[in-house]
Amino acid sequence: MSPGLLVAALLAEPGLCGPVVSEASPDPAAAATYMEVAEAELAAGDRDTALVAWREVLRRDPSNARALAAFESLCRQTSPAREDEAAASLLSGLSLFEQGEDGAAAAAFQEALTAPELVDTASFFLGVLALREGHASEAGSFFDAAAASSDAGLARRAEALRLLAAREGRVALSVRLGSEYDSNVDLAPDGTRRQGGSADGVGAGLAELRLRPWGQRGPYARVSGSYRGHLRLRGFDLGGAGGSLGWAHLGSALQLTAEYGFDFLALGGTPYLLTHRLQVAARAPVGPVVLDGSWAVRREDFQDAVYADYAGWRSTARLDAEWSPVEPLTLSAGWYGAWLRTYELALGFLEHGPRVELRLRPRPGLRFLAEVGYTLRGYQNFDNPLGIRREDGYFDAGALVEWDVAAHWSLQASVGWRGASSNVAELSYGRLVGGLGLVWSRGLY
Repeated sequence: MSPGLLVAALLAEPGLCGPVVSEASPDPAAAATYMEVAEAELAAGDRDTALVAWREVLRRDPSNARALAAFESLCRQTSPAREDEAAASLLSGLSLFEQGEDGAAAAAFQEALTAPELVDTASFFLGVLALREGHASEAGSFFDAAAASSDAGLARRAEALRLLAAREGRVALSVRLGSEYDSNVDLAPDGTRRQGGSADGVGAGLAELRLRPWGQRGPYARVSGSYRGHLRLRGFDLGGAGGSLGWAHLGSALQLTAEYGFDFLALGGTPYLLTHRLQVAARAPVGPVVLDGSWAVRREDFQDAVYADYAGWRSTARLDAEWSPVEPLTLSAGWYGAWLRTYELALGFLEHGPRVELRLRPRPGLRFLAEVGYTLRGYQNFDNPLGIRREDGYFDAGALVEWDVAAHWSLQASVGWRGASSNVAELSYGRLVGGLGLVWSRGLY
């Protein structure tokens, strides 16, 4: 196809002043041909055709200063009538976006790109829509444009989402390597302290592959593998593999997910645990807060005879209310509950208690999370060896700092504390866990 015919075909596309997505490999020779077309059309008074041609130059030669200056100059010459039309398109796009009409909203935002003063806002929402559909590279280009906005709030949100887009996609891979200190390694599956518990250092690795064929909506899958190796207590080395299949609904006011998962763990090199789990979750705004709830049931089969009595069914539920008084800060308060029905009835319990969480993003690429909770646990049957029916209480506190040091790399630092009290004195304990980790994440497609 000749350059003239290609330019004519591209005229049907809206958003001539929107972000230009560069080709993978620059081609200045091909760009020169389009420069001739752009100058000829501009001389003939055809502004739109000249704009498309200058876009084609910048796609093939992003560093071409002459093309960039001409492109920006033409975009600044938008007529008042066209500005009014673009503003109306932006308002229409925002309304359609809130209603969940993504296709129509995208078309409206593309039309809004014709007004230079609206490019930042329209680009931001086009980036959000592209990210939903799993087009991470396209989303990143739109967020690049929005991040240059003179609106500090919009630029900050765009920068945060630009970092996210670099790590997401229809196929994405994450790898984490780290080390930890655990003051009480020797714990039973229900978190009870066992005699002989002691401190140790831990090296940990995790890899996860995520598949989302249709973006953030519809079916998804995850597969993962992990390993935790101890410096001294090698019998507690833990290796695992697992996967999940799920479905996500992303509506204008309600988000729903349903998921099935399978996990296998080996302890000290021998089979330890097989689990099957089902989970459903929902999230919806209610006035100034967002309600977030989930329920899960898991079948746990312990392969090691030492832990065989813990085999059974575990159900968990959680409901939280989130509130953001200012944009970088989110506060959350809720209630957690769990019920464990084990093969050995004396080990089954019902527990519940409050949780409070704080999430802070002081700037793009830096995240802080802190959580505090208390859980009251009542065991359902009399424990003959102990001569009592146990009642425990658990105070948990933890904090995590995550810093994006590059487009695909993050540093994590975490610390956690559990204080356990019990009506069986020897089962009371304290546990401190802290660690550092390096995470690499990338969207592969």
